[in-house]
Parts: sequence; C-alpha cells; structure tokens
Amino acid sequence: MKQIGLIYRSALLSVSLLFVACTPENGGYVDNAPPADPGPPVYGGQLRVALEGETNNWLPGRGNHVAPAALTVAMALFDPLVRLDHEGQFRPYLAESVTPNESYDQWTVRLRPGVVFHDGTPLDADAIKWNFDNLHKRQGSVTFGSIRDIDRVEVIDELTVVYHLTQTVVPFPDMLTRAVGWPVSPTAVQQYGEEAGLYPVGTGPFKLVSWRRDDRLVLERNEQYWREGLPYLDGITFRPLPDEDARVASLISGDMDAIQTLRQHIVDRLRRMSDIHLYEQLGNSSGSAIFNAQRPPVDDYRVRQALAWAVDPAALVEVLGGRGISPVQTQYFNENSVWYSDRVAEAWPQRDQQRARELVQSYVNDPDRSDGLPVGTPISLELMCLPEQSLQDLAQMYQALWNAVGFEVRLRQVEQATQIQSVISGDYMTTCWRTSNEQDPYITLNNDFGPVDIQPLNYTNFTHPLIEEKLAILRTEPEFEIRKAAVEDIMMLLTEQVPNTWTGSTPSAVAAQPRVRNLRDWTFPDGTLGDGMPVAQVSWAQVWMLDDEAWQAEQASQEGGE
Repeated sequence: MKQIGLIYRSALLSVSLLFVACTPENGGYVDNAPPADPGPPVYGGQLRVALEGETNNWLPGRGNHVAPAALTVAMALFDPLVRLDHEGQFRPYLAESVTPNESYDQWTVRLRPGVVFHDGTPLDADAIKWNFDNLHKRQGSVTFGSIRDIDRVEVIDELTVVYHLTQTVVPFPDMLTRAVGWPVSPTAVQQYGEEAGLYPVGTGPFKLVSWRRDDRLVLERNEQYWREGLPYLDGITFRPLPDEDARVASLISGDMDAIQTLRQHIVDRLRRMSDIHLYEQLGNSSGSAIFNAQRPPVDDYRVRQALAWAVDPAALVEVLGGRGISPVQTQYFNENSVWYSDRVAEAWPQRDQQRARELVQSYVNDPDRSDGLPVGTPISLELMCLPEQSLQDLAQMYQALWNAVGFEVRLRQVEQATQIQSVISGDYMTTCWRTSNEQDPYITLNNDFGPVDIQPLNYTNFTHPLIEEKLAILRTEPEFEIRKAAVEDIMMLLTEQVPNTWTGSTPSAVAAQPRVRNLRDWTFPDGTLGDGMPVAQVSWAQVWMLDDEAWQAEQASQEGGE
C-alpha cells in the first residue's frame, strides 16, 4: 500500500504560493518584512487578532467554514487530519498515516495515540466514525455534497478507520484538509445538542473560554495538546472587525497585535507602514462576481457572457487598489500555478463592449427570454456585495461597466455572514465573491460544479456533462499531464458558459506588531515545512510573542550590530 506523500508529488504541485518581501525599491514601500530568523520561541502572552468577519457556527458540517476568518480561527480550535506541505504534497497531520488500496476506493487512516479533545474525550476510531455519520454524512450538512463519494467509515481497531468510497478518488486526502477532517468531541456535541456550534470542542492548540458573537472569541492554551511543547501562547482573542480601516487603526493603536486582510488597497497601505511586520502570500484565490445559473436572467449563458465581455479586469483591480499587487486572473489558477493554461487565458472573454452589447440585444429581443419579460425590455440585475468601502467601489465599477452595455443594475449591501448564507441557499442573482483556492482541482471543481441538489458548495448552481466527464478523469487519474489536460478542458468550457467573472489574484496578508513571531513558517511534527498561510489562515500553535526581556535583548543586539 502506498503512503500519500509518495503518490501525489507529481500530481498535486498545485500550491502556487508567492511569498512577497516588501523592499524599499518597490513603489516606495518600506522594508517591513518579518526577519528571516524569528529567533528562539518564547512561551506566554495573550495575542489579540482582528479578523475580516464573523462565523455563524463553529461546528464542522454546520458552520459556513469557507471564509478566511473562519479558516484561521479553525486552525486554533481544530487540527486537520491531513495538511499540505510547502511543495504541495499531502501529509498526515493529526492522523499518523493515510494509505490507499490499489484502486484508491478504500483509504485507511491511522490516528496518533494519546490525542484527546479539549474535554478529555479520546480521539479514537469511534470518534472519527461518529463525526462522519452525525455531522457530515447527513442531509442538510454543509459538507454533505463534498463527501458524496464516501459511502461509510469502518472502525478497524481503536485507532484505525477505513473510508469506503463508492468509486476511485485519487486525491481523497484533500477532503481531510478542511471541515470534514476536523474532528470534534462527540461527547460535547451530544451534551450541547443544537447549541454545539456555540461551544466548539476540538483537538486544536487552543480551547474555548467564551464567544460573544460579533464581538470576540476568547481562547486559552490547551494544556493537553498532542504536540509536545506547543502551543507557545497562553491565549488568543479573535475579534471580527469587518471595516478594513478600523482593523488597520486597531493595529496602529496597539489595541490589536495582528490583523488579517485580503484587500489589495489595505496591503498597499500596510506595505508603506514601518514598525510592523507584514506577511504576504499569493495563491489561486481571486476576486470575482458569481452568477446564480438558476436565476433568470443570468441563467442564460448569453447574459453571463455579456457580463464578462463588458468587464475590464485591470480597471477592477485598479479600483481595488491592487496595481502591482494583484495580477489579473482569467481562470481558477494564477500564472504561477502548475495548472495555469495560456490557452484559457487567451480565450477568456473580457474588454469587448461591442460584443457585450450584441449579446445583450440577442437576449432582449428573444421572445423566449428566460425572465419572461416582453421583447425589448432591458435586462435587470441585482449585484450583492459587502459594505466595505473598496468593495462598494468595486460594485459601482461593475454597475458602470454593465450599465454601459445595456444592463440595468441595482446594488445591494449585506454583511458577510448574510452573503454566505444567501449564496449557499441560492437566494441571490449575482454577488461579489472570492473564487478558487489551494485545494486539488478535483476537490475544488467537484465542489463548485457538483449536483445542485446535493452540493451546497456549488454556489453558482451551474453544472454541465463535460465537467462531470472531466471530473471523472481528475478523480481516477494519478498522472499529472492527463489531469492537467482535463482541468484545461473544464476551464475552456467556463470561458463559454461563464458562471463567474474574474478580477485579480487575492493577496493574503497578516500584519503584526514586531513582537509577534512565526506567523507563516509552521512545520509538521517531523519538521517538514508547511504551506504557509493560504488565504491568511495562520497556524497558531507555532506562533509566539516576545516578552519584555526577549524584546529588549533583541533590540540591544540589533543596536550593537549597527
């Protein structure tokens, strides 16, 4: 049987990470990159972190754990069974080993001995099966569609389970990197019942003290943590501060020790600030507008194409303050990704207003138009977006570009939690969004375009027989070149069907007070370097803060070296 670290090296180098060091030669930016050597770890300290949004529920399978704010908090509360290393390989993390059979339709997961949840309940095979049966493999679960290929989990012994799949899934371990692979205590869930999402009990480096929604989540050190010597911090307080300027101000004032952002204009501002350390990472995630393919008039591909041809991505990136920060994106993968296709980039519709007008008129004059309105009636759209100022500027730019080719566009502001729930439930027409991530293309595209009736993560409600055909290749084929060709075929289809538009690759950034160290360079138990901080998702177990003594000693050392 093959270990996962060996079988995916060629197939899954999909973590296209670009670490950005700010230098004085770059557009007047100051040199505020963190030191290459963060120094020796220091124990203690209460870290305060400001996030871009709140999460509705902390129970995996029930909560909408797709936003960066939720993902970064999850890394404090939960441990994934599998994680990605810096080369894009899957490696066991909370699990001790993950091994497929010859046909890749049975995967044996061996757990580490001696791991317990925050409440003392053992992490054993029964707990894994209970999580699967009760939180994930049930109608109504947010994760139900993601694991439709998994039939059941079988307990082999105290620390071993076998995931029985209905068919071959070569990149199965990727399913265990997100919520499906975050075990929670069955004891706690049964104790709290319907309120279990308010009291998360995982195996992570920190455990819950209190949560006041839309105010703060307070965590303390998990003294029973399975990784010896970790975590370093005594506790973390997470605060949702959706207003980007307020978040930066909280860092400048010292009210917060670290802040998260995925906004280009804020990254630009942070690059110009001294007396902070700025961590950046650029991956596949991109700004976009997504369309609900079940809602007229955007259920018609002509309308979606017109919306795409009307868009000038470079202008949208400019509005977001992303010049020199966010490369324009034309597909699910940025130019540094091994999955990127020049052919797709050339075919993607953009910056042709005349073609957009022709498509608009084709729909407007169609007596069988899907919105049922009389011939000649203008196309009316609603664009939902967040109230953050840069996104409102973005929404107004979309509105102007689309109005210019004949659409009538009204704007609607909602908070992030409402937006995510509206999209999952299909209660929207078009919305500002972030599309793509660092997962394997099969996982990403299977989620994004799976059967609408069982896949709540298909936010666009778009499906197509060609996608199903190519997903079968991605599911069963371990050879990279064959898989890449299948990905390209799907991307080419999307250039015609256009379930979404693109702006530019989203920069993930965390800015911190200089005393905060090691926000990016986390490692596996064997010392292997991890995948950094994709979408500003920090691995908090290995973060520390310099105390007064360590800080003064470092300052004295630096002064002595000058």
